Amino acid sequence: MISMKETKYYKSIYLEYTPQLIRFAEKFVAGFYAEDIVQDVFLKLWDKQIFKLPENELKRILFVSVRNACIDYLRKINLEQEIIDKRALQLKIEELHFFESSEELFMQKNLLELLLKKVEELPERSQEIFRLSYLEGMKSTVIAEQLNISVRTVENHLYRSLLYIRKHSQHLFLFLLTLI
Repeated sequence: MISMKETKYYKSIYLEYTPQLIRFAEKFVAGFYAEDIVQDVFLKLWDKQIFKLPENELKRILFVSVRNACIDYLRKINLEQEIIDKRALQLKIEELHFFESSEELFMQKNLLELLLKKVEELPERSQEIFRLSYLEGMKSTVIAEQLNISVRTVENHLYRSLLYIRKHSQHLFLFLLTLI
């Protein structure tokens, strides 16, 4: 059990070192994240009661912990960006496959109408995003801004829409082959 005296001492350490640690973390991450990182470090170290260590050792541990937390955060952000990039690439590949396999579909008005009926089977938000992208030719970033959603959400909707249409429209492609 931590005494009231120890709690006050911990608070004084927190108040003394937090501004320095935030400035240090801001060299590597945005200010908002720097504050979160520093607070998380203090919470983790509270459980370990490092505030009982000599001051020079305490200061070293605080800075090393913040540095390591910044590294972890940057690795996480990098991994998330790789996943987003991979998802965007997959979307583009699916889009290319979709257009490659449906080239004739867009040349035939009646088949285009059948495709648009498939689009109408999509959830309302997916329909809207699909139309903005493919019928109005808008970029994902513009759609995201207009609908006040993330680019990732737009790409997810497009990806799922293409998968659905492709899966549920194979008979259209077979029909085209019989006409040729």
